[in-house]
Amino acid sequence: MIENMLTRVKVNNEIDLCEVISKNEKRKDVVRHKIEAALQYARISYFLRWQEPGLLHKLLFHEPTRLIFCINEAQMEDALGVLENLNLTEKDVCISGKKSKNRYVYENR
Repeated sequence: MIENMLTRVKVNNEIDLCEVISKNEKRKDVVRHKIEAALQYARISYFLRWQEPGLLHKLLFHEPTRLIFCINEAQMEDALGVLENLNLTEKDVCISGKKSKNRYVYENR
Protein backbone atom coordinates (compact mmCIF):
# COMPACT_ATOMS: atom_id res chain seq x y z
CA MET A 1 0.00 0.00 0.00
CA ILE A 2 1.27 3.44 -0.92
CA GLU A 3 1.32 5.82 2.04
CA ASN A 4 0.82 9.55 1.82
CA MET A 5 -0.02 12.27 4.32
CA LEU A 6 -3.76 11.61 4.10
CA THR A 7 -3.58 7.94 5.05
CA ARG A 8 -2.54 8.87 8.59
CA VAL A 9 -5.29 11.44 9.11
CA LYS A 10 -8.14 10.54 11.43
CA VAL A 11 -11.51 11.89 10.41
CA ASN A 12 -13.24 11.71 13.77
CA ASN A 13 -13.42 15.45 14.51
CA GLU A 14 -17.15 15.89 14.97
CA ILE A 15 -18.62 17.78 17.92
CA ASP A 16 -22.17 17.45 19.26
CA LEU A 17 -23.28 21.07 19.03
CA CYS A 18 -26.76 20.81 20.51
CA GLU A 19 -29.76 18.59 21.03
CA VAL A 20 -33.33 19.62 20.27
CA ILE A 21 -35.27 18.66 23.42
CA SER A 22 -38.65 20.29 22.95
CA LYS A 23 -41.51 18.03 24.06
CA ASN A 24 -43.97 19.29 21.45
CA GLU A 25 -43.30 17.66 18.05
CA LYS A 26 -44.42 20.69 16.04
CA ARG A 27 -42.20 22.97 18.12
CA LYS A 28 -39.33 20.51 17.69
CA ASP A 29 -39.68 20.74 13.89
CA VAL A 30 -39.80 24.54 14.02
CA VAL A 31 -36.64 24.68 16.14
CA ARG A 32 -34.85 22.18 13.88
CA HIS A 33 -35.66 24.18 10.74
CA LYS A 34 -34.65 27.41 12.46
CA ILE A 35 -31.24 26.01 13.46
CA GLU A 36 -30.70 24.43 10.04
CA ALA A 37 -31.47 27.69 8.24
CA ALA A 38 -29.14 29.68 10.52
CA LEU A 39 -26.26 27.21 10.10
CA GLN A 40 -26.72 27.15 6.33
CA TYR A 41 -26.81 30.95 6.19
CA ALA A 42 -23.56 31.10 8.20
CA ARG A 43 -22.06 28.45 5.87
CA ILE A 44 -21.39 26.00 8.70
CA SER A 45 -21.42 22.36 7.68
CA TYR A 46 -23.42 20.06 9.93
CA PHE A 47 -25.20 16.75 10.01
CA LEU A 48 -28.14 15.48 12.01
CA ARG A 49 -27.81 12.39 14.15
CA TRP A 50 -31.07 10.72 15.10
CA GLN A 51 -30.59 8.46 18.13
CA GLU A 52 -33.29 5.88 18.47
CA PRO A 53 -33.75 4.61 22.05
CA GLY A 54 -33.69 0.90 22.77
CA LEU A 55 -36.88 -1.12 22.70
CA LEU A 56 -37.07 -1.35 26.49
CA HIS A 57 -36.67 2.41 26.93
CA LYS A 58 -39.27 3.04 24.26
CA LEU A 59 -41.86 0.75 25.77
CA LEU A 60 -41.36 1.34 29.48
CA PHE A 61 -40.08 4.91 29.70
CA HIS A 62 -41.61 6.33 26.49
CA GLU A 63 -38.30 7.93 25.49
CA PRO A 64 -38.50 9.88 22.23
CA THR A 65 -35.97 9.81 19.42
CA ARG A 66 -33.13 12.23 20.12
CA LEU A 67 -32.10 14.79 17.48
CA ILE A 68 -28.50 16.00 17.72
CA PHE A 69 -26.78 18.59 15.51
CA CYS A 70 -23.12 17.67 14.87
CA ILE A 71 -20.52 20.02 13.39
CA ASN A 72 -16.82 20.07 12.63
CA GLU A 73 -14.58 20.93 15.57
CA ALA A 74 -13.01 23.86 13.65
CA GLN A 75 -16.37 25.65 13.31
CA MET A 76 -17.40 25.46 16.97
CA GLU A 77 -17.03 29.17 17.82
CA ASP A 78 -18.98 30.29 14.75
CA ALA A 79 -21.77 27.81 15.44
CA LEU A 80 -22.09 28.89 19.08
CA GLY A 81 -22.40 32.50 17.89
CA VAL A 82 -25.16 31.47 15.51
CA LEU A 83 -27.06 29.70 18.29
CA GLU A 84 -26.77 32.71 20.59
CA ASN A 85 -28.31 34.95 17.92
CA LEU A 86 -31.35 32.65 17.58
CA ASN A 87 -32.51 33.36 21.17
CA LEU A 88 -33.72 29.80 21.77
CA THR A 89 -34.90 28.80 25.24
CA GLU A 90 -33.54 26.03 27.44
CA LYS A 91 -36.80 24.16 26.91
CA ASP A 92 -36.06 23.91 23.18
CA VAL A 93 -32.31 23.28 22.90
CA CYS A 94 -29.59 21.80 25.08
CA ILE A 95 -26.12 22.98 23.99
CA SER A 96 -23.46 20.36 24.68
CA GLY A 97 -20.26 21.02 22.69
CA LYS A 98 -18.89 17.55 23.52
CA LYS A 99 -16.89 15.21 21.33
CA SER A 100 -19.24 13.16 19.19
CA LYS A 101 -19.51 9.44 19.92
CA ASN A 102 -19.83 8.33 16.33
CA ARG A 103 -19.34 4.58 16.06
CA TYR A 104 -19.34 4.46 12.27
CA VAL A 105 -16.22 6.51 11.55
CA TYR A 106 -13.25 5.03 9.76
CA GLU A 107 -10.13 4.96 11.89
CA ASN A 108 -6.75 4.13 10.37
CA ARG A 109 -4.61 2.11 12.80
